[in-house]
Order: sequence, then structure tokens, then C-alpha cells
Amino acid sequence: MRTLVLAFILGALALTSFASAASRYCSPTGDFCTSTQRISGAVYLRLSTFSFRGPAKVCVTEPRGIRQCRTFRLRQRGSVWQLSLRWASYFSPAGPGRYRVAFFLGPTRLGPVLDFRKHT
Repeated sequence: MRTLVLAFILGALALTSFASAASRYCSPTGDFCTSTQRISGAVYLRLSTFSFRGPAKVCVTEPRGIRQCRTFRLRQRGSVWQLSLRWASYFSPAGPGRYRVAFFLGPTRLGPVLDFRKHT
């Protein structure tokens, strides 16, 4: 019985983690925002900040668990530094499913892992 209850709790935690991924995040201080956004069918990965500049790394994990990382330079647009990437132009699509996206400044992950879904 204990094993069954433990399995249920672990399963619920896994589902909560899976369901809690978002498509956008802004830091509590407002220093940066990250997002995944679909525009006219294309998925864009974005990072905006006024606090830092230089290179930022974007890592995308495909549905099968294979991770691809690329480094891009933030570009200044007015008083904000931004990164806006069309996902399919820089990362290899691996078919339909849930893709997870993480943004990094050096070794530090910027906010939580975001996600998007690719349909057939």
C-alpha cells in the first residue's frame, strides 16, 4: 500500500512539473523577460533585458530528450537589449511534440524552462 501511495505522489509531482512549464517569464525585478511565441505559425524564442548585454545561450530540448544549444549576441533596440530567434532557423526540428527552452547568461539559467508544442 505504501508503495502505491508513493508511486501516486511521485506521478502527481511529475505531472505538476510537466504541466507547469510556461511560454513566458519575467524576473520579479523586471530585469529580463523570456518567451516562446508562435507568430503566423512560426515559433520565436525571445529574451529582453536592460540589465545585461553580450552573448546569451539558448538551449532547446526536443521531445526525445536531445538538447541543442546555440550562443547569440544580444542586440540593442532602444534602451533594451534583445534576442529574437525564429526557432526553425537555428535549431533542428525533430517532429511533433513538446520542446523545452532554457536561456542562459554564462552558466546561469535565466528564469524557468519554457516550452512550446510543435504540431505535425
